[in-house]
Amino acid sequence: MVHSGESRDAILRAYRERTPRSAALYSTARDVLAGGTTGNLRHFAPYPLYFKTGLGSRMTDIDGNHYIDCFLCNGPLLPGHRHARIEQAVREHAGVGPLVPNPELAVQAAQAMQRVVPCAERVRFLNSGTEAVMTAVRVARAHSGKPAIVKFFGHYHGQDDQFLVGLDASRAPFGAGVPSDAYANIRLLRHGDIAALEETLERHHDIAAVMLDPAMHSGGLWGSSREYLAAVREITARYGVLLVFDEVITGFRLAPGGAQQLYGVTPDIATFAKAIGAGEKLAAVAGREAVMRVLDPERPAGTPFVFQSGTGNDGTSALAAGVAAIALYEDLYRAGEYALLAARAQCLADGLRSAFAARGVPFHANQIGPMLQLFLSGAAPGFEAFANLPAEPLQLFYLALINEGVLLSLPTSNHIYLSFAHTDADIARVLDRTAHVLGRYDFAQIVREAGS
Repeated sequence: MVHSGESRDAILRAYRERTPRSAALYSTARDVLAGGTTGNLRHFAPYPLYFKTGLGSRMTDIDGNHYIDCFLCNGPLLPGHRHARIEQAVREHAGVGPLVPNPELAVQAAQAMQRVVPCAERVRFLNSGTEAVMTAVRVARAHSGKPAIVKFFGHYHGQDDQFLVGLDASRAPFGAGVPSDAYANIRLLRHGDIAALEETLERHHDIAAVMLDPAMHSGGLWGSSREYLAAVREITARYGVLLVFDEVITGFRLAPGGAQQLYGVTPDIATFAKAIGAGEKLAAVAGREAVMRVLDPERPAGTPFVFQSGTGNDGTSALAAGVAAIALYEDLYRAGEYALLAARAQCLADGLRSAFAARGVPFHANQIGPMLQLFLSGAAPGFEAFANLPAEPLQLFYLALINEGVLLSLPTSNHIYLSFAHTDADIARVLDRTAHVLGRYDFAQIVREAGS
């Protein structure tokens, strides 16, 4: 076994030897792209990995190295890369043109959402999860006539300034450039604390909505129970406050109808992105007609009006992919594939636990449906305890797996997703390479030195 300091050097050296073209492209990219990438999560030390193609559960980088892909571009590719049904649907509509106003496809996509999403009495399509959240909040404020939104620590709701707070266990904004007045109407609470939520709604009468991610994905995938969500639903209804599920992550992933179908709790509004377009740029806001009517130019007299529009909201490829993806998810659900996918993710989580335990490396895994997040710590598991763990040990682990042809996650992300394209053989290969990495490098010492 290579010991801790030598392990770091060996992992980095192996990465550089394996990916010289990525190193060269990074040098060029820094002259044209801010930071050399199109998003901060895509950057990691010593330099980002640049990819060329993807198919099914695999990707190939520009050096020709092949990978089992368990990152899936941070989740959109639930069917896997280049699923035949999605690609066929996009090809069938190629003659329409990239963008026409008010296409029939938009109606078909909304009808598809109504089939599977319990709250989807009315739908609006957009291009990103951030746009969907911004619209959902504007709708909630207009409908209620109130300004404040309850947000929970550890929940991510896109890149609008007002929601870039409370991503960890602190009240600090996430990054510079976020003025304090942008989040003046955001009330931060601890997820899971029903008493605190009820006290807040009892004391404050300016709250338009309570917003949450049912998986608590950004905070570590700590999730929500059926009982908790039902209690939140009962309390918000009792106080006349709207309930918004941010299902950008959970939508279509936990079930075709998302977390609201899985847990049997229906919100007033929900937001969707990622898996809805299976890789195309598509997002949606769905909700009760009585709430969504503020978007309707022919709304009843006295109803507030919310402006929402977007040049690319009628994108042909995105809507075609959305219609095909939802139909695919329905078929997979009927065939029992959702249960099989969750079982495959459970197998991966159990195998990782065994591999780390065999080497005496402190380890914890959270798993919900086809999603996992990992923690290298011997502390008692919990959001607050794990919110600010040292990053290096886990980043080195993910980088070591990249050297073995496994993209379990980008090192800066810790987001692991399985797709319907992943096989039992893929899981076995990931676990085999994990055992190899843990046997080669001294991760127990790396974790001790990091103080986690």
